[in-house]
Amino acid sequence: MFRILSEKIAAKVDRAAMKAGASAAQEVSRRLTAELDAAIAGAQSAAGKMGTLVQQAVQAAVDEALRTAVLNATRIHEEHLAQLALIDRTAQTAQDLDAVRLRVEQEMRRSGLTRITVPDPGSFNLVNPAEHEGSTRYEVLAPAYADSGSGRIIQRGEMRRLPSEPRTPAAEGGESR
Repeated sequence: MFRILSEKIAAKVDRAAMKAGASAAQEVSRRLTAELDAAIAGAQSAAGKMGTLVQQAVQAAVDEALRTAVLNATRIHEEHLAQLALIDRTAQTAQDLDAVRLRVEQEMRRSGLTRITVPDPGSFNLVNPAEHEGSTRYEVLAPAYADSGSGRIIQRGEMRRLPSEPRTPAAEGGESR
């Protein structure tokens, strides 16, 4: 693109020189074109070197981010396996279910997992949505689980609607309005 531009400039200068009948202008035009070509080549070379440096820096950053992500994923996987092993060992050796529940609670707390037992449409799927339509009372059938740090739902729970509370009749003997 720069070469085309320099050729157009040279052609215009040549035409102007011919019209004026000055051959000196042609020589000046050729020198200017040569200098412009040299400047363009230098700029392209510098831009190419900068582009290469930028590309190398970006590639190094991507490589480092990928390496870190792989190491983190491996570490998290190993932690998860260790937690499962502890829970299983507790389940195999415990004398009662409460010990297993306590171990599960400890591991959930340690890994930042929160059990949600309060019905919330954002955290639960509604089982049998046509049942007791219009009621605002719910029962949790299976808890939901969220990441304590981000609040993101890890696993949605299940809930169902309960029948609405019957309205209590007005006290007898009262005035009618």
